Amino acid sequence: MEENQPQKRSYASDLVRIVERIIRSIPLLGRLCDSKRSSISAASKEIVISTLFSTLPIWFFPTIYTFFFKDTPPLLTNMKSSVDQGDLYIYSSALIGPLIFAITYNYAEWGDQNNSPSASRIGKLTFVFPYGLWFFCISIFISMIAIICFGLMRFESSGFISAKLNKDSLLNVSIVMYLASLICLFLVSVYRNDLADVSNNDSGATKDFVNDWNKRHG
Repeated sequence: MEENQPQKRSYASDLVRIVERIIRSIPLLGRLCDSKRSSISAASKEIVISTLFSTLPIWFFPTIYTFFFKDTPPLLTNMKSSVDQGDLYIYSSALIGPLIFAITYNYAEWGDQNNSPSASRIGKLTFVFPYGLWFFCISIFISMIAIICFGLMRFESSGFISAKLNKDSLLNVSIVMYLASLICLFLVSVYRNDLADVSNNDSGATKDFVNDWNKRHG
């Protein structure tokens, strides 16, 4: 039995290393393996509070209505009726705004001044933020899809277009997009907190915060 204990620990450590290697290879998620627990904890609290208060219209009244009135539909049915007109598309876009601001205000430059190999570029816009280009493109994509889908749902319900939409599918897409927006906002918050720690501890010799962060975990 005692001889099997080291083997079990070895298998467990090998499994952990394999899982970590897989996570590191996934875009957007890879740097979580190097992030501080304090950064992850702070980002988690931020997301929970933001979600709780931003979605009050979706869950608060349906909860009151379901539990304090007789002969009412199930809670999930009442919550669905709160977002069946595409409201989650609006919430997704509302989350994306702070995300774009967070990665462009302090961690994006216009021009060719930054030649760091860790920087990512789209045209003359350079990001010195982890996965900055990924986050930027995903944010634009979510915003455009939200605009189109929300517009279609509202125009269809108002009678401006005669086409019959599959509202259940559009609702499912809106849920997926809202969750994707939350995940992106969480990851941006984690990486921003890590970079803020690097910046606060920096001696001022360099402005490339991403390189400093990489070296810290190298």
